Amino acid sequence: MTTQATVSLVGEVFMATLGDGRRIRQCDLRRMAYALFSAGVAASDVRFEWRSGLRMITAGQQVSLTAEIVRLERERLELTVAA
Repeated sequence: MTTQATVSLVGEVFMATLGDGRRIRQCDLRRMAYALFSAGVAASDVRFEWRSGLRMITAGQQVSLTAEIVRLERERLELTVAA
């Protein structure tokens, strides 16, 4: 079962709140993608949040984060098939 995550941008830090209450903070999108992937979050289970007081995550940043998680998922699948 995958975990859902809601990602927001607070200052210069990306913050993800997972469905089970855990929080992940990263300054770099690739590191955030890896941390979410490692926590069991699928690319399709990432949501982006913006509200008053938060910086907006750009469409490009959203695509980049999702694409990196997809790449990690494919890489894991290829390693599984190869074994």
